[in-house]
Amino acid sequence: MFDAKPHKTIEDGFHVTLNAWMLGEAAIGYMASGGQYFDRSRKKIARDSMDGYLLQFYLKGQSEDRHGSHLAQAGDLYVLDMAQPLATTTTECAQISLVLPRRLLAQHLKSPDASHGQVISSQEPLVMLLRDTLVSFYNNIDKMTSETAEGVLRPVIDLAAMAINSQIDEEKTGSLNVMLFSSIRRHIDRHLLDPDLTVESVMQVFGLSRRTLYRMFEPVGGFSSYVQEQRLRRSYDALRAADMRHLPISTLAAMHGFVNPEVFTRAFRRVFTITPREARHLALSEVPETRNEIPETAWSRWIVQMGR
Repeated sequence: MFDAKPHKTIEDGFHVTLNAWMLGEAAIGYMASGGQYFDRSRKKIARDSMDGYLLQFYLKGQSEDRHGSHLAQAGDLYVLDMAQPLATTTTECAQISLVLPRRLLAQHLKSPDASHGQVISSQEPLVMLLRDTLVSFYNNIDKMTSETAEGVLRPVIDLAAMAINSQIDEEKTGSLNVMLFSSIRRHIDRHLLDPDLTVESVMQVFGLSRRTLYRMFEPVGGFSSYVQEQRLRRSYDALRAADMRHLPISTLAAMHGFVNPEVFTRAFRRVFTITPREARHLALSEVPETRNEIPETAWSRWIVQMGR
């Protein structure tokens, strides 16, 4: 796609890691490398006739022009039109890129021929959501069939168009809401034991109103109920972990957001039908009890919840 030249030779410390996956006519890739110069000249464009867009996120490092001015920094959405020339340089970096044929994306853009070099701030909510979605997509793509991966691509393209247009398309809000909910759940999982994980903190990170956030979590019993159950499931793993056996159950409860041990025990029993002490005893006794073998009543509740 580019003529590339490293800043350093291999002897001087240049390195590169590159992984890419084909998704039908599209592709997603990850690259980590030392600094490079990237060129896409008119001669190269004429020679390879590539006609599409490259959507890029720097996870670290940045892109600069040849005069050293910053173009795209870590977290920004960087849009390149493969039919237009380019001359940039990168610092030591890691990046994820999505390459789309023009016909898949252009029809959804307000200005399809004026997007080359567009940089959209990492702080924009739609950009944050697209970045999180692409990273998750890439991290899980090796577990997908080609048909599944190509199916997931459609809503990703819808989200990319909305991020580039800086405008939500009402016809595509279904795709947006699904990915937004997934992104929020990943955020909750990353910050699950943070005492500052609240409705207000999630509202601020994702730019949502309280009403919208509550409505999204209604199918899973509400925001507070969802967070509590995830903390209980994390505590279940901790109770069974060998390196946590020296900690009192009350300490583990506090680590997982339950200051009152009695409240923790009641909530734990409601989800798993056994007490925290019994869960630890089963692990110590090496009884083949796993979370995949929890009582049928617990599975029934899960099925009902999933089917709401």
